[in-house]
Amino acid sequence: MATPKQRSHSGEGHLVSNIITFVIMMVLFCASLVAFGLEPQIGAIPAFGIGLLLFALAFFIPKEILGRSDSHEELNTSR
Repeated sequence: MATPKQRSHSGEGHLVSNIITFVIMMVLFCASLVAFGLEPQIGAIPAFGIGLLLFALAFFIPKEILGRSDSHEELNTSR
């Protein structure tokens, strides 16, 4: 009985780029927390705006931009 080939995940073989991406996204996330803490120095509205923008980027970039590697039509038809 032949064993089926195990499906690989989209990040397999990209350790260095995955680590770099993780570090950049964590820096964005931590910067958003720092921006929320800057409220006494720069005011509530600018601190909230900067923090919200950085927080959204920290989740939007990996989920919507980098996370679409397996949704291309050519990849789905080759299985």
